[in-house]
Amino acid sequence: HAFASFISAREIDIAALRQPTMEGCETHSMSMEFLTEPWHELFFGRQTDKYELSHAQDALYFIPYGCMVDEFQHIAYERPEMTPEERNAAWLELEQRYRPYIDFDGLPFYGRGAGWQRQLHIYLYPFYYIDYCLAQTMALQFWAQARRNRQHAWENYLAFVKRGGTQTFLGLVHSAGLVSPFAPGGLQDTVAGVEQALTEYTKRINTNK
Repeated sequence: HAFASFISAREIDIAALRQPTMEGCETHSMSMEFLTEPWHELFFGRQTDKYELSHAQDALYFIPYGCMVDEFQHIAYERPEMTPEERNAAWLELEQRYRPYIDFDGLPFYGRGAGWQRQLHIYLYPFYYIDYCLAQTMALQFWAQARRNRQHAWENYLAFVKRGGTQTFLGLVHSAGLVSPFAPGGLQDTVAGVEQALTEYTKRINTNK
């Protein structure tokens, strides 16, 4: 965020146009987490492959969770009369839809569907969480670009940052050579690239054991 603000302040004279909408802003930081990959080893050393595997997995797993938070907000805000038990039941239903691979059996707090209470955004920042999901899909695409041609990816990212808030989110997406997360098949292609990277990290980790 600091880098994006620094660049846009130099590029755009009108202060109100320096920051994009929230999904654009979150794309800045999430993308930089991947674009700094060549320097991760300076911090993680021999554990770099494990970190990068974990980071990529977390990025992928986050998207269904973020969508779940967003749908829960729609349900809860449209029905303010819901009891705590009804909210918990709605959350449990969403867990089964978005994250059926998680078993909450034997966990009192999560097992009764109270997990939504740990998400601060539900209380303080209505409908913000979907911005993280949109940004994560963009960050994964910048990462995919970097894996093919790092210099090209960096130039696209820098151009994305320089445009600040002078374009809509989709305008920024297309200007950076990325695919809209709303486009048919766009998310599927993004995930396929991540799966390939996960396979490569796993092989390297197993080889270096």
